[in-house]
Amino acid sequence: MLIFALFLGCDTVEMSQAWQIDRLRVLAVAADPAEPRPGDVVTYDALVVSPAKPLLGSAWFVCDAGSSTDFGCDIDPSLFDGMDAGTVDIAALAAAGMIGFLPGYTPTWTVPTDYLDGLPAEDQIEGTFAMTYITAIPEVAEGEEMQEDDLEIAYKRVPVSLSTTPNHNPRVASWSIDGLAIEDGAEVRLDPGQAYTIGVDLTEDSVESYTFHNEDGEDESRTEEPYFSWYLQEGDFNQSNTLWPYTEAVYFAPDEPTLTQQSLWVVVRDRRGGMAWSELKLRFAD
Repeated sequence: MLIFALFLGCDTVEMSQAWQIDRLRVLAVAADPAEPRPGDVVTYDALVVSPAKPLLGSAWFVCDAGSSTDFGCDIDPSLFDGMDAGTVDIAALAAAGMIGFLPGYTPTWTVPTDYLDGLPAEDQIEGTFAMTYITAIPEVAEGEEMQEDDLEIAYKRVPVSLSTTPNHNPRVASWSIDGLAIEDGAEVRLDPGQAYTIGVDLTEDSVESYTFHNEDGEDESRTEEPYFSWYLQEGDFNQSNTLWPYTEAVYFAPDEPTLTQQSLWVVVRDRRGGMAWSELKLRFAD
């Protein structure tokens, strides 16, 4: 939560909308498998966008439920000193739980085989979680020093369980504009100042039914209800989030775009920890 103190006589600061990408952001983090069992190898990926500065990369850490808080792992920020100059202490980072660095070193974590041993057998069905901590690091100009405020930090809770119906990540199958399908990877040409209905389709297996083991020890049958978060560089949306089965949002293209080429992104969350994303590339007509 951000708290702002407003003083009499101070100018009002206009904050950008949550869906506007005007700075370094970590928009989504996915684990595969989305709900591992003890002994599984988990591979991570993230949607990191950095329109203002080139991205140096992202450092990844993992810590178990017993050594984390609701706000992530307890990582000393000074560990990143020298990252931009290539003089960071790799051994210290590894000792602190670093599991990877993107690009170049794919983040992976092997769930210890005894990870659930501290739970009663009946509670291992729902399990616990592992906290993953991601630090996105921008490049800095030659001669400048990286500041802690330059970093963008995100957290990902990964459920670890013995569930009989473990979660899987959803998948985005395709995009559409005003009902017309868009070829994968295509760049779409739009007119400034116009409204467009932007939509996505998920693969048939993306919305899962699963068994939930409640606090009374009873099994409940449930079906996922994913929600969609929409992000843009310029323009506006009629709403920034939509709930399944509504997979569309109205995009209002800017009247006078400052970027000839830009992107829209959608992030899909199944509300069980599963996550997916996709990018639609745009070009505006002259």
